[in-house]
Amino acid sequence: MPSSIDIASNALLLIGDNPISSFDDPGAGATVASALYPETKKRMLSEHPWSFATKQQRLNQLVQVPDDLTHYQYAYQLPTDLIRIWNIQPHSDYILVGDLLYSNLTTILCTYIYNVTETMLPPHFVKALEYSLASDFAISVTEDNTMAGLYENKAMNAVSKAMAIDSQGRPQSGIIDSPLIDVRHGGFNSGYSRGGY
Repeated sequence: MPSSIDIASNALLLIGDNPISSFDDPGAGATVASALYPETKKRMLSEHPWSFATKQQRLNQLVQVPDDLTHYQYAYQLPTDLIRIWNIQPHSDYILVGDLLYSNLTTILCTYIYNVTETMLPPHFVKALEYSLASDFAISVTEDNTMAGLYENKAMNAVSKAMAIDSQGRPQSGIIDSPLIDVRHGGFNSGYSRGGY
């Protein structure tokens, strides 16, 4: 499995720069890679509920409580490795305040994207990340906007393919009974006949 150095080095090779063996190597390539790699990776992880970067955790309820003006009763500590929340169960109103979550629920299960290590990144995500980094690096290292645009387009296509591949690992969601669906289909629940119960 590739390391962060391998991924960044491949991105530099794509734009015609020298490979690196460390983020501390001399030269513009290593300097730019060191500065841009972490945030580019986090941005890409935040764009989709990637199966390889998803965690579930019951949040820890804190002793401190939100101010009465917030209209929330409980404060919860968000995970330290959280990048983006994708789901809160049970479904409820909540608000994020810094690294805390305010809610009126007594128990919360949080599904979120975390900053997964490079050893967990599948090949389709790695390729998309390399293209995205190449686009970012091209402007800073080569000052070639045409090259940056080329790799931005490659990154967009690679991300779309990676999302499609990742989504194939999940079952399709079934249709859930809903009053909105019932109204749309004639104002009655499909479990009953039009004539009554």
